[in-house]
Amino acid sequence: MFRKNIVRAAAVGVVVVALVAGSAVAAHAADTVPPTVGSKGPYYIGDAGDGSIIPAGTELDFDYALIGMPSADPADIEAVFPGTPDGETVRTFISPRGSEHTPAQWTAWADSAFKTGTKDVIYPAVTLGAQILGNQSTVRAGGNFSIGFAFMKNNNLNLADGDVYFTYITVQPNGKWTFATPDGSGPVDPEPSADSFDVNLEAVTTSAPDGALSLVAPASNTATIGNPALVDGLSTSTGSLGDFSVVDERFQTHPGWTLTTTVTQFTNAADSSKIINASQLGVAPKLVEPNAAVTLANPQVAGSATYPSVFAQTGDTAAAGTAKFNADLKFVSPVNMPAGTYTSKLTLTLASK
Repeated sequence: MFRKNIVRAAAVGVVVVALVAGSAVAAHAADTVPPTVGSKGPYYIGDAGDGSIIPAGTELDFDYALIGMPSADPADIEAVFPGTPDGETVRTFISPRGSEHTPAQWTAWADSAFKTGTKDVIYPAVTLGAQILGNQSTVRAGGNFSIGFAFMKNNNLNLADGDVYFTYITVQPNGKWTFATPDGSGPVDPEPSADSFDVNLEAVTTSAPDGALSLVAPASNTATIGNPALVDGLSTSTGSLGDFSVVDERFQTHPGWTLTTTVTQFTNAADSSKIINASQLGVAPKLVEPNAAVTLANPQVAGSATYPSVFAQTGDTAAAGTAKFNADLKFVSPVNMPAGTYTSKLTLTLASK
């Protein structure tokens, strides 16, 4: 029965070679490789010829035909490594120790397969020479590695929930290598100490709604630019626009928005023939409260302002929520215009990007 299964495994990458007695396996000190940590479960190494478990610390040739097994019990010779529904492919691999869960860091690997008709794995190849993809020469040069297999998904980019099974190995520059095998007494990962415990966490979340974009006007619809004073011979008045807000609750789509300022010409309240151009009004946007999503426009300078002009905007990164604004206003009257009260209209327009 076992030899029949080995033939099936060989079709998916297990290299079975003829064994020459005494040339491929040799006794070696079992303490040369530290205990394996991080494998999903025990990973025993068996002889691909007869399925016998090879003792930890045995020195092996680089191309000696070997298979991985989840149990050291001869009665479990056909035991499988259980997979999960999300598994799409299987790969055997050699990796630096600690990189077993990161496919991008594997040193060498090979495509393998599931047991026919299942998502489980049986007899994955442990032969170092069978890991034909990647950089096998790095392994042959010697060092500390892990050898095992992984359940994969997403075109071999990510691990499936079946995870990885592996054991630590040490390769000599001549290609000979030894390995560590769990003794079957418990999980490979260290158990919590007596004064600790594990808690499984479940976090329940909700999605933010994709709301609306709106503009909230100042409390007063009139902004007074007063306290006129002569600056370099020109009447200069100052004031503020008043607090107003942009509310962006489009938390799902967040395309961004643009706030634009337009200003009409200023007309003398006592003599409508006396007109001052809107360019004499300076507008300096400011945030009343910090908002990292908002970018303020540069101030429009009194005497050389141009309208329409951008007041503030956001990009397609995240909804800004509520952004509260104000603006400093500065009006400079030309020297040839009479003193008095001049009226105009400033309009702020909010548009989605």
